[in-house]
Amino acid sequence: MFEITILAASLGLILATVSFISGLQAVKVRGSVDTRIHRLNGYLMFLAYLFLAGLSFVKGGINLSSLASWGTGLAIILTKIWVVKSRRAYKFGSWLGIMLIITWLIIVYTYIPI
Repeated sequence: MFEITILAASLGLILATVSFISGLQAVKVRGSVDTRIHRLNGYLMFLAYLFLAGLSFVKGGINLSSLASWGTGLAIILTKIWVVKSRRAYKFGSWLGIMLIITWLIIVYTYIPI
């Protein structure tokens, strides 16, 4: 049976991985096509994350562990955005990119409603 949640989670993981790779290239050359691809991947990944979190709360209910996990993932995403906007991406961007991929592997695939 086709599940939209599995598709959205897999798409988000792919976008997070591609965003990590394009982000490493975007740090080297600002204003390039890689920067635009990185930004588009980030927006799509963020929307997929919010979609999955919303579905998780609607289907599974709101409990403390689910709320804390989705909130932690959101904090990692927002921290990555803050680091990039404050021009510290060259120093901390790769660590936060890896944390974003780990977020998708642990939080999203643990709490997605199937």
